[in-house]
Amino acid sequence: MKVTRKYQITIPKDVRKKVGIEIGDELRVADKGEFIILRKRRRGKSLLELAGCWEGYPEDADEFMKELRRIWSTWQL
Repeated sequence: MKVTRKYQITIPKDVRKKVGIEIGDELRVADKGEFIILRKRRRGKSLLELAGCWEGYPEDADEFMKELRRIWSTWQL
């Protein structure tokens, strides 16, 4: 895979089919150390779009929920 002058790449056909990426789909981009992660954005509103985005919380709704559950586990009922 090669990066163009406009920093574009082509996702291989077999990967597009496996993940279900179609023309017009939105992808989220994240970095984990030296890795670049592309994640297909779900249709509809994400948890963070519905709840608002709090400063310091990750864009990834799964990571957000893990952190929320961690905080909830410290609460005493």
